[in-house]
Amino acid sequence: MPSRYRWVVVPRADRFPKLWIDWLRLGLVVLLAVTATGVVVFRQDLGRLATCNDGWPGTAAWSAAGECVGLSDGSYAFGLDRFAPVLQTIDHQNDAAADSCDPDGTPVTVGVLVTMTDRYTGGRAVHELEGMAAGQRHANGTGCVHPMRLVVANIGAYGPDSEGLDVAQALADRPDVVAVVGMGLSQEQAARTADLFAGAKIPMVSDVITAEGFDQTGSREDQPQFDSCDPDITYQHGIGRDYFYRVAYRNRVQIDRLAAVVTARPDFIMVPTGGSDPYTCTALPMVQRRFGGDVTEVKFDADESSTVLQTARRICGTAKDVTVVYIARGSDLARLLFSLDEAFGSGQCAATSVAVVSTSDGQRLRAVEDNPMLEDLRVRAVRSASFATGKVRLLTTLVSGADKKRPDNPGFADLEESFTGAGFDLADIDDGWAVNAYDSTVTVSEALRTLPAAKPVQRSQVNTAISGFSAAGQAVRGAGGMITFDNSGNRADAGPPVVRVCPLPPATGSRPARTTSVPAGPGDPATC
Repeated sequence: MPSRYRWVVVPRADRFPKLWIDWLRLGLVVLLAVTATGVVVFRQDLGRLATCNDGWPGTAAWSAAGECVGLSDGSYAFGLDRFAPVLQTIDHQNDAAADSCDPDGTPVTVGVLVTMTDRYTGGRAVHELEGMAAGQRHANGTGCVHPMRLVVANIGAYGPDSEGLDVAQALADRPDVVAVVGMGLSQEQAARTADLFAGAKIPMVSDVITAEGFDQTGSREDQPQFDSCDPDITYQHGIGRDYFYRVAYRNRVQIDRLAAVVTARPDFIMVPTGGSDPYTCTALPMVQRRFGGDVTEVKFDADESSTVLQTARRICGTAKDVTVVYIARGSDLARLLFSLDEAFGSGQCAATSVAVVSTSDGQRLRAVEDNPMLEDLRVRAVRSASFATGKVRLLTTLVSGADKKRPDNPGFADLEESFTGAGFDLADIDDGWAVNAYDSTVTVSEALRTLPAAKPVQRSQVNTAISGFSAAGQAVRGAGGMITFDNSGNRADAGPPVVRVCPLPPATGSRPARTTSVPAGPGDPATC
């Protein structure tokens, strides 16, 4: 008996017309082919639809490198419980954004680009978001013209893939986003992200990026050297041309301020191996140049903790007051200080004292770590006997410009009011990330207040307003001081104070103790 089908699935013409079931086989094959093609073509969107987003179907957040990344307009915390309270606060503030603003104002959205889980952030990432939420609260208060809503963009941890750029692209594709704050860390991927936003004509106000090259001109005026950095970097040419600004003090300014206080020639520069970290590879030649060159470099492997102990023993081999310039990330600093204390305690350190001098990442020791092992090391270091007596001292720059209210930073009181009003603990201000995050958000807010109500806000208008903060009479009232920008987008003033980080006192009650600081000057012992 001849088959009812040609090529297995197509009904034979001589059978027409027959029952509809003759077409069922062909229909199933076509359906399967279309479905398979859709899976191949749209596999990324389908994958995003099924992952993250608190189990609800959606593409705002997705899984990459084993963690949730993407966008959150409200309370979604990317599966990270420690961020849930601050994101709930942002959600509530987004809902109430227009309550105190000009009724004719046009609502705007500001993107918050952060890395929540990179090892170089630690517990400070929560403080950063708290600072931005406090900035939003201040922005939507007295004098508000255009209600500000925040959308949080989490790039996860910096990794070998392009998930950070994918998140940035999702943010840039939103037409309601008129500016971006945050921008992550001093990393090559951050440079490429800045160029992506500049291509979309989105102004950026970075809060904690400090490395040389990470401005609009590649830090040309600082005459940086990039020879020890990775060969495939792009930031040496500048980033975010015409659209990038930063409230954090760049490394050259920090190094100059340290050199003005630490007048003795350093005995060692402690630096990690390799050139993959822009924070280190751009700072090292500047430290050498600022202190006369040929300073002994003591290297350690940031991926192997035991090498930090070996470095401490090297430092202890000199029978004198030793000065060490530390230009590595703060995540390894507590281990160094603890190792020095152990050497002193066991009688194996010949040095009479050790002054560790660090750029701004040294302030990480003032923040509670989210990693229990690092937190144990931090507490042991800043409560150690040698740290308490001053035999081991830590001098660092304040990347934010201030950690408390002074006569020259009246905006700090505004931060404290907004911070506590949002329900956050003032101890989270101490490491400086919340201060800088607040100042970056307030910079955008002040730009918005210069724009007329009743007209849609354009990205170009916000950018032009930010670039106009260039003189004392047109400065932003920041918590870290009055903020102006130079032609490269860098913060333009005398630079940050140098402080001595004081020992951590015992905890009282249920609240953690706060690690304080005291100002340091040339020849000033800066007694805690």
